[in-house]
Amino acid sequence: MKVALKKISGLGLSVAIVFAFAVTVQAQTPISPRTPSTATDTAMIFQPSHPLIQNANELAKENPNTWGLDASFSDYGFGGGAFLGHSFSPDITGMLSLDFGTAEGSREFDLLEVNKINRIFVIPIMASLQYRVFRDALSDNLRPYVAVGAGPVIAMTTPYADDFFSAFGSAKAKVVPGGYIGLGANFGMDPKTNFGASLRYFIIPYPGAIQSTTTESLTNLSGLFLTVSYGFNF
Repeated sequence: MKVALKKISGLGLSVAIVFAFAVTVQAQTPISPRTPSTATDTAMIFQPSHPLIQNANELAKENPNTWGLDASFSDYGFGGGAFLGHSFSPDITGMLSLDFGTAEGSREFDLLEVNKINRIFVIPIMASLQYRVFRDALSDNLRPYVAVGAGPVIAMTTPYADDFFSAFGSAKAKVVPGGYIGLGANFGMDPKTNFGASLRYFIIPYPGAIQSTTTESLTNLSGLFLTVSYGFNF
């Protein structure tokens, strides 16, 4: 009997060990090929706070003011001046200019200098407006405009018999109203400079007459002027 119990106990212990081993094997996680994980794209895209390429309108907003010098050519000769401007919008610019030029009679020639009595200088001080045209049809490198201006004009004479500079001590001047109409264009895309050319017709009627030579007097100082300008934007 005792032998039989020992055999039963040994058999039960063996069964328990086998059962425990089987449960342990079942509890293990089966080994399987690893599924590759999808990597998250970590690339960072930066957006500039200001556009890298700006057009003429955007550049004009950053530098709405301009000043510079100009040179003019006409039937009378040549002259020069200075200007100051401000852009109110992409199409409208206000300008204030001062020019210094000369005036002569239509029949004055070098052979008649012995008959010359007065040198005549014309100094227009003009407030004007420029209106840009064809903005949508042309590139920003070419910006044509039409202009109209008005203001006082100083008509001054100096004796021709005196030296050029010393004659200003005997200068006589008169202020008359005047104005001009014109067309022109600005060129380039440089935000710091401004280059342009224009054709202007000045209307300057003179009350009375200014004697130029012994045989000729001027009653009208009007004329056509070709002007080139170079300015700095700020």
